[in-house]
Amino acid sequence: MKQEIPEEIKKNGFACFGSLNAAERAVVLLGDDAYRESLDLDNDDAPCWQIPSGEHSTFAGWNPQCVPTMEYIVWKLKRLDGIIKGEIIG
Repeated sequence: MKQEIPEEIKKNGFACFGSLNAAERAVVLLGDDAYRESLDLDNDDAPCWQIPSGEHSTFAGWNPQCVPTMEYIVWKLKRLDGIIKGEIIG
C-alpha cells in the first residue's frame, strides 16, 4: 500500500528536499514502513547500528538511531516555514 504524501510536502514539491536530510528524503520517497524495513532494525548487526568510531568488536554503548516519520517531517517543514515567515523565533 502506497503512503499518501501530506499537503505540506506536495505544495512545495521536491523543493522541500533541500531542507531534509538523506533519511528524511528516503521516508518521503519510500514511505514510513518501507524505510523502516530497509534499515533492518531487528538485526543487531545491521549497518544502521554501527557506531561511527569504528569500534564495534565489543559493546561500545548505545547508538541512538533516529528513524524519522512522515509526521516528524511535516512538523519540521511547518516549523521551517514559520521561522521563514518570522512567526517562530529560533
